[in-house]
Amino acid sequence: MRRFFCALLALLMFGTAALAAERASVGDYIRLHVVAHDDSAAAQALKLRVRDACLARARALLEDCGDGDAAWAVIGESLPLLEAAARREARARGWRGAVRAEALVCAFPNRVYGDTAVPAGRYRALRVVLGEGRGHNWWCVLYPSLCLPEDVEPGQPVRFYSSILRWLRDWLGGEA
Repeated sequence: MRRFFCALLALLMFGTAALAAERASVGDYIRLHVVAHDDSAAAQALKLRVRDACLARARALLEDCGDGDAAWAVIGESLPLLEAAARREARARGWRGAVRAEALVCAFPNRVYGDTAVPAGRYRALRVVLGEGRGHNWWCVLYPSLCLPEDVEPGQPVRFYSSILRWLRDWLGGEA
């Protein structure tokens, strides 16, 4: 009986945290949008490299932000640093065209990240445009970070891991 109540308490705590995350205002979300020069294989590969550089730089800058407004302020202040990171990566890959970073509000479609659904709408975004920006684009939620890990390409299944659920399964004798 004691195990039952402990498991129930753990589930309630987990469920409360999940509800709090679900209730977070989409107004707190900030998107990352990277647009390739064109649809050539080289431009699309470059777009993904620039994405990784931008994600790494932005994550370091935003790690101490407590909400979307604070993150948006940091992005605005750090726009030259973010653009420099994108340009440095593009140049390292042989790109000599324009690299432009901007902070703006633009429309995005629906997207589901695991159990989190982000509805279509107008969101604050860090947009990085390579060259003419006429190629396919890549986007995610930059803050709070819902972007795919750097080693996962869009379209690949993402496996989410929950330490709490694993602990509960182990504790209750189920599969891990």
